[in-house]
Amino acid sequence: MSKVVIIVTSILLTLLFVIPVVVVQSLANLSQLEVWFPFLEEILSATGISQIITGYLPNLILQLSVKLVPPVMLSLSSIQGHISYSEIQRSACDKFLWFIIWNIFFANVLSGSFLNQLSVLLDLKNIPSHLAVGVPAQASFFIAYVVTSGWTSTSSDLFRVIQFIQSLLRKCCCCNGTTPDDFELPYIYYHREIPKILFFGLLGITYFFLAPLILPFLLVYYLLAYVIYKNQFMNVYAPKFETAGKFWPTVHNCMIFSLVLMHAIALGIFTLKKLSFASSIILPLPLLTLLFNEYCRKRFLPNFVAYSAKSLIKKDRDLSDPQMPQFYNELVTAYMDPAYLH
Repeated sequence: MSKVVIIVTSILLTLLFVIPVVVVQSLANLSQLEVWFPFLEEILSATGISQIITGYLPNLILQLSVKLVPPVMLSLSSIQGHISYSEIQRSACDKFLWFIIWNIFFANVLSGSFLNQLSVLLDLKNIPSHLAVGVPAQASFFIAYVVTSGWTSTSSDLFRVIQFIQSLLRKCCCCNGTTPDDFELPYIYYHREIPKILFFGLLGITYFFLAPLILPFLLVYYLLAYVIYKNQFMNVYAPKFETAGKFWPTVHNCMIFSLVLMHAIALGIFTLKKLSFASSIILPLPLLTLLFNEYCRKRFLPNFVAYSAKSLIKKDRDLSDPQMPQFYNELVTAYMDPAYLH
């Protein structure tokens, strides 16, 4: 029941997020703003003001709204019933990934009300044509999104300004003779960072043949991310748990989804341009991609689910530890059910 409740809650949260997306779309459309707010027509006619409102402000609002989502997804995953912190973060990572794919990519591409988006998705035959029209139209928005969300957020992680201010405030509060609490080493929030990196990969795969201008921006982002995250992992972050590569299936599934989405967009574009030969050639690609995904699931997914033989042998050898009998004796009284205390 908890899983069903959490799934329904996640869906409702995703649907409610359409409201800030609609606000962002209205800000990105200058003519629509002039219709809604005619008294701002003179201000919006200025070149600098219009570029800031239509270029930077929508992405800033979207970024501030998205920052509220990862803590909520982490709380929902903890309620779902996972018994370890790593499982909670993996579950929150999956939720947040599909959240941003729907609300940032599809909601902006399909544009309009939720009922309009739902009607488009239910019309399966015309999904490629709708994507072929909507995806190229949002190229400039996503280029600005890569700059504001990718470059800015990644660079700010290097300086850690908010954490610096928090440490200064903590020292000021403890300057009356008391000593501050022990310093806790920071760690990376996988459920927040991995979906953003994967989403930029989705943008690169879907836009590389529609708007190649986005590729240099993505290249700069990934170079920045490589240098900054490498420094953070080596000199700043302390691992809170060992991931054991358990996030790789999420990365693989997202890449497969991005490839199939790119095939659907290309098929829609070739169909709109009435290029029957190109459409017929691209038809086998989604099938081959899904067959490759099935092969990877059969071949590699068990490595992330089951223990390896080396790990099992190590666990068996740990049982011969001379301290294990004492451990088992203390384990009997380590926990007592509250019902048996009286």
